[in-house]
Amino acid sequence: MLTLVLLMVLPLAARAIAHKTFAVTVSVDSAIASIPQKIYLVSRIEREFQLHDSLAIDSLHRKGTMHGTVPYEYNVNLMFARRGPGSVPLIVKNGDSLSIHIGDEDDGFRFRLVDKVENSPSTLEFIRWQTLNDSLQEKQRALRMAMNRYGIADNELDSLKKEYRALSEASWWQRYNFTLTGNSPYCVVEEASAILSYAKNRYSWNDAPYTMADADKMMNHLIRKFPDYPPMQALANDSTLGDGYTSARSFDFYAIELRRLSSRFKDQTADSTYCPLKVGEYLNIYVGGTNLNNYRGKYVLVDFWASWCEPCLVEIPNIKLMAQMFADDLDVLLVSMDKTSKAWWQATKKYDFRTKTREQTDKPFTLHHFRAYNDKTGQMWPGVKKLGIKTIPHNYLVDRSGRIIAKNISIPLAIDKLKSLLDKEKQP
Repeated sequence: MLTLVLLMVLPLAARAIAHKTFAVTVSVDSAIASIPQKIYLVSRIEREFQLHDSLAIDSLHRKGTMHGTVPYEYNVNLMFARRGPGSVPLIVKNGDSLSIHIGDEDDGFRFRLVDKVENSPSTLEFIRWQTLNDSLQEKQRALRMAMNRYGIADNELDSLKKEYRALSEASWWQRYNFTLTGNSPYCVVEEASAILSYAKNRYSWNDAPYTMADADKMMNHLIRKFPDYPPMQALANDSTLGDGYTSARSFDFYAIELRRLSSRFKDQTADSTYCPLKVGEYLNIYVGGTNLNNYRGKYVLVDFWASWCEPCLVEIPNIKLMAQMFADDLDVLLVSMDKTSKAWWQATKKYDFRTKTREQTDKPFTLHHFRAYNDKTGQMWPGVKKLGIKTIPHNYLVDRSGRIIAKNISIPLAIDKLKSLLDKEKQP
């Protein structure tokens, strides 16, 4: 009789436990599993970090399941200890049992959206929304690059600005409509809290079109749709408290701080001693085995950039133009701050940031590429690290003797400055 009771109770207990947890089954391609490592399942809920579970993988064991618990539907992240994406976001609630696959193309140190997800409508909604945002941002970036071109005519600039404003307004209202139609409370509340902040003019640069009447309409709709979702309740309370920070926005999608949980993001050669270069000093930067001062004899532009740096990408057309305009008198040295060569090469191809020969153009130019990180060790080259670069784009304009004549100068100003210097050289 006791055995029969146990057999009846155990399945009920198992279902009760499963209902209080979620499960994530992960499979990876061979390249990611070629190095034995762990996958961590982590989250930051209400500003508190939590390590839910971990999974050991290797070339023979490329699939496994991790479990965790969340107080309500929320974001969790997968992080790979040595190789793989920097952060893979998932939206889960207790009782979920979802499966994802991480392909070899997802290697790198950055945030990744995966398209192979099963049994998680909220994660798929999040991915679709983020993908749509990425598409809009790419269009906006292309317009910014066009508007920033050196020597652009006023009428063309005015036309591009008008197009940019129309696209920006469309993206603002697309975000607003998502809050009214989305089905994932986590995704919707994240966007709603941003809209509420914009409507209250929380940011001095705010150009969002929302009014408080729009925000009130949105909030009333969401309170009716998600009355029992705790972050929704917190957001509703915050919406009546003036311009304070909305407690519902307690997680950064890109999970920068989560990287501290993985040893591969720690710099084992960290040194607090920096020696930044100043205007008037001689260029002396070693990248790998090359001293960039070896290019003296010509003027030199040394530009530090990265594939994830929006202002860097906007300057690309002007840098290419500068290399073309002064092909005989200027060397352009581009130092990528991407941590992987794959991210650098993908951006270089995408934006055609490459040398052009006479066979390719009637105005050939050369771009010299360097990488700030050692591919073998994953560490920044000491010669770059000692510069103490905190933000990019970061650049130096150097004269023929190797002396720095400008630092962190906009490329249009650098073009004008170099024109002036070359004109002086031609004077008797």
